[in-house]
Amino acid sequence: MGNGLKLDKHPFLKNSFKTVTVRNIALTAPYMHNGLFATLEDVLAFYNLGGGAGMGLEVENQTLPDAPLDLSQQEMEDIIAFMETLTDVSEYEVGGD
Repeated sequence: MGNGLKLDKHPFLKNSFKTVTVRNIALTAPYMHNGLFATLEDVLAFYNLGGGAGMGLEVENQTLPDAPLDLSQQEMEDIIAFMETLTDVSEYEVGGD
């Protein structure tokens, strides 16, 4: 059962998962479903190579195309900078006198 729906009536839900928000992504390491990557730079490098399949690994359920994204270093830095703007530090700040 996924999302409260019976899998036999919704076979497209097999191996599915809910995509989480990227709000506060800079504060939520490690990354990926299994915590494989410690930094956002590592995550972007992984996707830039086409994921596991793009790196020549057999990944049974990878839905990501295996073609490299061909992002430049600057483009990856820009994406990370954007994601970091989605950080709400107000709930993490400690008030002082």
